[in-house]
Amino acid sequence: MSSDTSPRKTRSRFAGRGARPRSTVGQLRRRDPMVRPSFTLIVRMMVRNGKLGALILVLFGLWAIWYVFRSERFVVHSVEISGNRSLSSAEIRELAAVDEQSIWRIDPAAVAARVASSTYVVTAPVTVLLPDRVLIRVQEREAAILWSSQGTNYEVTADGRVLGTARITNTAALTSALVVYDTRQTPLSAGDQIDSDALELVQTLQLRIPAELGWTPSRYEWDPYYGIMIYNGERKIALGRMADERMPLDTKLAVVDSLDNDTSWIFLDVRSTKPYYRGAVTPTPTPEP
Repeated sequence: MSSDTSPRKTRSRFAGRGARPRSTVGQLRRRDPMVRPSFTLIVRMMVRNGKLGALILVLFGLWAIWYVFRSERFVVHSVEISGNRSLSSAEIRELAAVDEQSIWRIDPAAVAARVASSTYVVTAPVTVLLPDRVLIRVQEREAAILWSSQGTNYEVTADGRVLGTARITNTAALTSALVVYDTRQTPLSAGDQIDSDALELVQTLQLRIPAELGWTPSRYEWDPYYGIMIYNGERKIALGRMADERMPLDTKLAVVDSLDNDTSWIFLDVRSTKPYYRGAVTPTPTPEP
């Protein structure tokens, strides 16, 4: 019995199958036809890989930025002012210029500088509070003396800066205030400078004369020639300047004290090392015709 597995038949059977195409290494086989994933499938894939959550966060962030910078909630509606006495709150708000402004555009340093531009203000720290509040703490200059010129009283600081016209309306307060009368009759305005030496001398005399001489000056005057002059009733005393090396203040007050009981003079000048006084002028009677 003969065998069917002869070499000739085997070769013919393999030859009839044909050669199979070989794919190169790394080459992907194409799948036809192309299938596009559905919207639902895309969403599921984005949920799984976290891209959907990231997209939602980005969109929310953009909306939050728009809301914060454009919302009416972040516009200044409340301006709280403290420490002001001479300036009204309305005047300070006008200087600050923050009403109805976006809270994000307010520069506290710039607002403080605008408020401090007033002659009445030393500093004005500004605090911004979300969502719509601005706090302004005002520190005003304190009027040490009232300087009277041409019938108008001006508030003056201890260093001689004119703040403006006096805002004291109470008669009792005005009477008790320390007032220096300028004999020059020169008009003043806010920001002008007064001789600080004269102010220092007046404040010193206001303390020392009652304690050392036993009486209180009834009036203070300032004159370009005589300097500070004080009144004791009808008597006038020229004291000059505080900083006087030729005639210290202690010596001047000692001279005034030594002549206090002498009623023959009405004017005393103690500015120089040789003080002098002038007696009362007795009017000469007019002869009868």
